Formats: sequence, C-alpha cells, structure tokens
Amino acid sequence: MKHRSFLAALLFLPTLLLAQAPATTPPDDPLPRLIQERQQLVQNYEAANAQRNAFLADKPSKKDLQEVVDALKGIIRKDTEIVRAVQAATLRRTAAVVAENQQAKQQVTVAQADQSSTRQRFYDLENQIQNLQLRDKQREKKLLDLQATADEATQARTSREMLVAGLAILCAGLLFYVLKLRSRLATPVRRRK
Repeated sequence: MKHRSFLAALLFLPTLLLAQAPATTPPDDPLPRLIQERQQLVQNYEAANAQRNAFLADKPSKKDLQEVVDALKGIIRKDTEIVRAVQAATLRRTAAVVAENQQAKQQVTVAQADQSSTRQRFYDLENQIQNLQLRDKQREKKLLDLQATADEATQARTSREMLVAGLAILCAGLLFYVLKLRSRLATPVRRRK
C-alpha cells in the first residue's frame, strides 16, 4: 500500500512542478521537454505494470516486474533532472532578482547623490544671489554717497561761481565808478585852464 502511494506521488510530481513554474518560460527552458519525457516514461510504466502473464495466473512475471522497476527508475531519474532544471531556473531567477535589486539600489544611491548635489548647488546659488544683492545695495549706497558729494561739490562750485560773478560785477561797477570819477575830476581841471 505504501508502495502505491509513493508511485501515485511520483506520478503527480510534474503537475506540482508545473503549478510552481512561472506562466511564461524562457525559450531555452528545458523543463517542458523534461516533463514530456517524464510523461512518456509514466506511460511506459503504466503499460509495463498492466502486463500480466497468462501462464502465471495473471500475475506479473519477473521480466514484467523488471520492466516496471526500470520504468520507475527512469521516472526517478527524470524527476531528478526536472528538480535540477527547476533549481537552476530558480537560481537564475534569484540571480536576476538580486541583480535587479542591486541595480535599483545603485540607482537610488545615484539619485540621492544627485539630489544632494543639486540641493548643495541650489544653496550655493542662493548664497551667491544674497552676496550679489548685498554688493548691489553697497554699490547703491556708495553711488548715493558719491551723488550727494557731487551735488555738494556742484552747489559749492555754483556758490563760488556766483560769488565770482558777483565780485566781477562789483569790480566792473567799481571800475566804472572809478572811471566816472576820474572823468569828472579830469573835466573840471581842463576848464580852469
């Protein structure tokens, strides 16, 4: 009875493996071929197990039993190949997942470094803008101071020029007055002669 349950479990192994296999298999996946070969071996086993010898009262002969054993050994070997193929496929998938995870981590690290670099550049640019604004304010203040100094100098020059013009007019007036006085003084002296 135990022998039959073991055989039944062996017969359903491909079904279990197919249920665990992904829906899409790569084109170079040997699993479908191995499962077909196993199904052929199971059919050979069933045919060998169904043989009965009429000379032995419908009991299997030694040759029939040897064929059954050989068929079961073939199924076991094929099951071993299937398990190895599944393990290899699982290993490839695991390696691919690990590689994708490493690549994703690398991309995250690069993105974080880029973000940090961009943030630092942004802060540097903000500092440069603040420095330029400060310099601009200082230049404006200096320009206003220079403009005030220029205005004072212009007013002082204008005051001097007006003073010079006033003095020039005064001098011209005094000169005119002096000449007039002279002409008056010079005229009475001539009459006396």
